[in-house]
Amino acid sequence: MKKKNVVGIIIIALFAIGIVAALIVYKKMQMVPEKSQVGEEPETVVLSADENPFGIEIKKINEDYDLTRNYYKDYDNTGLQKYIIPVIFTDKRSYIAEMRESGYCQYGYESKEEGLVAEITEQQRKNWLELTEKDIKRVIEQNKDEELYHFRISDDYKILYLDVSKEILNSQSTFTAKMSSLMTLTYDSEIYHVLNGTKNWSLQIIVTDMETGNELENIKFPDEDYNLSIETWDNL
Repeated sequence: MKKKNVVGIIIIALFAIGIVAALIVYKKMQMVPEKSQVGEEPETVVLSADENPFGIEIKKINEDYDLTRNYYKDYDNTGLQKYIIPVIFTDKRSYIAEMRESGYCQYGYESKEEGLVAEITEQQRKNWLELTEKDIKRVIEQNKDEELYHFRISDDYKILYLDVSKEILNSQSTFTAKMSSLMTLTYDSEIYHVLNGTKNWSLQIIVTDMETGNELENIKFPDEDYNLSIETWDNL
């Protein structure tokens, strides 16, 4: 084969490779979805895995994020069980995003008529219950050596006991940690009973003075609010 022909073949081959490469790049560009008009960066973390009830990392959510059932384009709840979540301790946008990403919920959305809705399979219900009971035990164990407060909970998760020292009012960090654990246990009790079919869930919270054993509060949440302050001891 003549040298001129070889050079020509090489040039044609390189030209063909360039066209293929360009097509590949173009195809990849076509596959990249357009950014939301809101412009929120998906890399920004709102809640880390240990800051939400499902133990997953949640990204920043666009303000136009659809909280309703219309979020699902192929919605089909055949064979699913529906549960209404009455109380949450975070904003609903974050919570719904957490439900959807967690794997514990087939469909999670807000309904004007029903509130926060979770539609799940029986296996998801069992997995969610297992997660909830483990979390209750984790929080109780985590706080057992606290000097100014500690929790106990009844076997049926209907009564939460809190023994607390008046000295906790002098430690903002300890008081904040106590409130965080209280909210977690309250939420876990709620989910446990909701997923077990309880329609009108409530948690009795009994607070006693750690030093004297006197009862400081005895409420039924959510009908009554928890409120521990210096006046609680002054009114004994």
